[in-house]
Formats: sequence, structure tokens, C-alpha cells
Amino acid sequence: MKLIPSDDPQICKTGSIMSMKQIITTFLFLSLSLFTSNNGFAQSEDDTLTVALDPVIVEAVHSAITLDEASMAISTLQRSNFDLASRPGGSLDEITFTMPGIWISNRENHALGERMTVRGMGWRSPFGVRGIQVILDDIPLTVADGQTILNMVDPAMVQNVELLRGPSASIWGNSSGGVLYLSTRSRPESPLFRYRTYYGSFETMKHEFRLDTAIQGLQLGAYGTWHRSDGYREHNRSELFRTGISAGMDVGSNSRIEFRAAYAGMPLAEHPGSLPDNVAREQPRSAWQPFVDADAGKQFDQLMGSATLYRQFNSGQLTLSSHGVWRDFHNPLTFAYIYVERLAGGSRLLYDFDELPFQLQVGAEHRWQHDDRIQTNNDGGIQGGQLLIDQLEKVQTLSAFSRAVIPVNSFNLNIGLRGDRMYFHANDRLGNESGDVQFYTLNPAVGLSHAFGDGQIFVQLSTSFESPTTTEFKNRPGGGTGFNKDLKPERTAGLEGGIRGTLAGESINYDLTLFGMNTEDQIVQFQEVQNGPDLYRNEGNSSHIGLESQFTLQPHSAISMDIMYTWIQARFRDGEWDGNHIPGVAPHRVASSISVEFGRHRLGLDAEWVGEFYTSSANDSHNDSYALLHSRWLFDAIEFEQGKVQPFLSIRNLLDVRYNSSVTINAFGERYFEPGSSRSLQAGITLQWY
Repeated sequence: MKLIPSDDPQICKTGSIMSMKQIITTFLFLSLSLFTSNNGFAQSEDDTLTVALDPVIVEAVHSAITLDEASMAISTLQRSNFDLASRPGGSLDEITFTMPGIWISNRENHALGERMTVRGMGWRSPFGVRGIQVILDDIPLTVADGQTILNMVDPAMVQNVELLRGPSASIWGNSSGGVLYLSTRSRPESPLFRYRTYYGSFETMKHEFRLDTAIQGLQLGAYGTWHRSDGYREHNRSELFRTGISAGMDVGSNSRIEFRAAYAGMPLAEHPGSLPDNVAREQPRSAWQPFVDADAGKQFDQLMGSATLYRQFNSGQLTLSSHGVWRDFHNPLTFAYIYVERLAGGSRLLYDFDELPFQLQVGAEHRWQHDDRIQTNNDGGIQGGQLLIDQLEKVQTLSAFSRAVIPVNSFNLNIGLRGDRMYFHANDRLGNESGDVQFYTLNPAVGLSHAFGDGQIFVQLSTSFESPTTTEFKNRPGGGTGFNKDLKPERTAGLEGGIRGTLAGESINYDLTLFGMNTEDQIVQFQEVQNGPDLYRNEGNSSHIGLESQFTLQPHSAISMDIMYTWIQARFRDGEWDGNHIPGVAPHRVASSISVEFGRHRLGLDAEWVGEFYTSSANDSHNDSYALLHSRWLFDAIEFEQGKVQPFLSIRNLLDVRYNSSVTINAFGERYFEPGSSRSLQAGITLQWY
């Protein structure tokens, strides 16, 4: 068993989007013409969207298990050179929208970040991500309490994506309703140096560079990006720096060590706030005036680092990793000015046995988090003199786990078990509300898979849990400091089954999955006063059932297509909203993408349709369905022995559709809606040296 990470390519898939009425007509007409014509297309290089390659090693499960052995719903994506060079990559939704199960809404608001759900998990998040683990280059972006901030991720630098779509607490513990694993690691075909710059609508500008090289056995990678924009809406400016560096080398014949570090700084991110329905329709570019008056927004600096040791023994392989995070952010809002300095990190130890008649992995993990939180009144965008909260919040998680893959005739039996102990402590330096909260949880998973010909069927039963975050514990109904000790973790059990494989000589990849999940002690977000903080309580249970499907086709060496349809029905059970649909979860989503190469030109067309969904737990308001179409063009203008020059053009929202890109769930005063931008143009150039 070889667990030391390799650079073996994975099945290449990329994202796209689909629409209704005239968009569908246009898209189907284009697709039909491309299927029926074999003239005028150049033979494609290794740059199409889909390529049949070696078996995929699933890194997101922290094991050497392959996709053929896994009994869980997994999506993998490897971005093509065309995609990396031509897609602006302003938000993760641009590269994940054809992956079934996951829905990332671009709020176009860096102060809040993207809104992400997986099978409806994470629906309540007012900012950042809840209920879903996100890992960047083996460094968890999800800290001990379950919070995930995506500002560290520059989508333009992401090379590969893996998604575990079902409950995965037996692998990752807290807040694992799904797992999104992002990698910026270079691939064998990566250029030595790449520089890209583009300018676009709303005074948007971005510069990027990337370096990948090897010096006497030391593999080095580095990237850096700078982005600024005035934004589509008023009070929507942002400026963001990101950089990362990695190094890895073999130490002797049996060991390897890798180091990674990343920094992100956001000196400016204005927060325009959400809008009532009538204002969002009639004045979509406007900001909510109280947010302007408060100079609402966010500024932060964040530094992350990790080290990993791989050591091969006769009986198996040891993996020992450790990571640390420092984050410092200022967050002026309408109700307060929040300052938090965060120190967080963790260590993980794994041992994979090689000499057994089955695969066995055992391990342990420790995560910790210290949030030094100060909250004052907001005095026109600066800290006021009235101290509201002054406390140190600590979280500790200790875990032990094991996984096994046991061959049983022509089947693989997958078994996993993890136990977690979580401890929360608030040291209130202002009042007398210091206190502790702790709980224990045990999460099993069991699944069965069977490979046949060019396909595989699987079924799995798994569980997850989601603790309240420190922010959710801290925001107490009625105000005050300390923690809301009445708030409990929510727990989820899920059953999924599906079939995946290839057809027609590997020119078609397919993935069909049915799933059902039940969540107990659902954590529900609400507000008590207008422009006040988001508060939380446990409110009954919920059920999620659905279908996920994806087809990737390559009818010609110069043509690739990706088609996705997801249906989900998520409802509350028991409690005040019994029978209502869970807000923020679209029951129907369709997405598709097509890439065409002819001569030196490469064209991409992405389409998406999102069905109507509710914006409040009471189901008394909804967000209208919408359809979007995007296009990209790339030209190999100048090619020389050691590189190439590639101008590109991207048009987002080609048909200039008026829509809301995201919503704020259960917002006071029915201010649910966050308008998406009108048609926008980005033009730039990519330079590559090999």
C-alpha cells in the first residue's frame, strides 16, 4: 500500500451551468450541432474536460482507498488547462457547480464569503460555512468548533477537488455533513511559471502568479494573487491578497516530509447587507442604509502552516501531521463592533497496515481553538467605548478512530468508527458568566460496494454531528455574555446508495445516487430585533431525501460536456415548523457545461438553472427560480518552444438576468435577498513558461 501522496492525475471534470426556455433552446442547439459535426475540429491535447485515467486515489478519506473500493458517494474534479487559464475564479461556485450534491452561492460579498450547502446541510449559515468540513492542501479550514472561513481559498489556484457528499463524521468528526477537499498541488504537466492578469466590470482587477519546480529532489510550489473590486452593489468594495508556498522531499528511502504555509489578508471588504424583496427587485445595486451608516464590513489577516511526515515500515505506513492557524479580524456591524484574535490548530496520527488480508487504518486526532473576543458598540465603523463582551473562548476536541476495507467475495465491506470528546469553555472577563459545555459522541459508518465491468454499485449508512460554534453559543437570546448552555449539537444519520462507472469505451462517465438523511435537534437561526445579531435554538428535527446525477461525455476528442441534476426535498419534522420546507435549499438544480476546441481557439459555455426555494422557516417568502448562462474564450495566440501566450475573455450572466445570487435565512424585517450582478465582462492574458 502506497500512501505517500503521488501526482497521478485524476478523472478530469469541470463545472458548468444550465438554464430554461431560450437558454435551454440555445444550449441544446449548440450541443446538437457539435455532436453531428466532425469537421473543423483540431485534435485535442491533454486539455479537454474529461480524460479516462488511472484509478482515483481519494485523499479526502485520509487513506489509500480508491474510488472503486469506496462505498460512499464521492465526486472528483480535475481542472483542465483551459479551465485554469480562462475561468476568472472569483468564487468556488464557478468550479463546483456541476458537482452533484453541493451548492455554493456566490454572495458577491467578501465580508460574508460564499454560502455552501451539501444535501441541504449548512443551510442556516449567515456567513462562512457551517456543517461541512473544508480542507485546503491537507490543512483543515474548519476549526474545532465547526466554523469554516473560505477567504483563504483562491479558486483560481485550485487544481483538484474531491467531495464526500454524505455524513462523514467517522472520518472527520465535528461538522462533517459533507467534506470538500481542495488541492493546489501541481500536476506533472504544470508549467514552471504561470502569470495571469485580467480586468473587468465593476472596476475588478486581479493579478496571479504560480511557480512549480524541483531542485535536487526538493519539490517547491508557490503562488500569489491580488484582487480588488468596487463590486456590483453600493458599499461593496473589496481588496484581497493571498499567497502560499509548499515544499516536499524524500528523506531516505522510506520517509517523506512536506511543509505548507499560506497567508491571506483582506484590508477592505464592505458589507452592503441583504434587502427586502421590493428593494432587491427595483434597486438591486443599492445597499441597506443602516449598513452604510455603520460602515459595516470586515478586515482580517490569517496565516496557516502545516507539516506532515510519512514513514514506511514493514507492517505499514505512519502519517503524522500538525497544523496551526492565526487569524485576526475586525468586523463592524450594525449592532456592534466585533474583534477576534484566533489561535487554532491540531495534530493527526494515522497508521495504515499493509500486511493484513484487508485494509486497516487506526488513528487519533486533537484539535484546539482559542478565540479572544471583544465586542463594543460600533461608532461609525470604529470601536466604540462601550464594552459589551470581553471573553476568551476555548474549544478542545480529542478523537480516536479506525477504518477497514474488507474484501468479501466480489464485494468490499467498508467499516468506520470514531469517538469524539468536545469541550467548550468561556472565560468571561466582563461579568460572571464563565462556564463550560462538553459532550461526547460516537459515529459509526458501514458500507458495501461491488465492482462489475466498468461500473460499481454501493450502499452506505453513516452519521455526523454538528456542534454549535462559539459564535452561535455566544449569541444568547435576551443578550448577555458567556455561552447559551441550552443549545445542543444536532445529529444526522444518512443512508445512500448508487451506481457509477463508464460507458462507450470510457467516453461517458455517469454517477447516480439516492440518499436519505434524518437530523435531530436541528439548530435554527433567528433574529429578535431588526439589524440585531443572529441567534440560535434547537427546533425539532428534519429529513432530507434526494437524487444526485452527473454525466460527463466526450463525443469527440475536441468536445467535452458535463451535465448535472440534483433533486432534494428537505423538511422540518416536529417543532414549530413541522412539515415546512427547510429554507435556503433549492429542490431542483440543473447545470451543464460544454468545452470545444478548434484550431487555436477554445470555447466554453456554462449554464445553470436553480429552482424556487423558501427564504424563511415559516415558508411565507421565497426566492424566484433563475437561469444563467456564461461563456469563455481562450486563444493560443503565440506558442514558442518553452511557453505560450493566451488572451482570454469571460462573460458572466450573458443574458443579463435579474436574480438573487444568495439569501439571508430568517432575516428580521424580511430582508432576505442578496442581488446577483448583471452581465459582466472580464478580459485578460495568461503567460506560461515550461
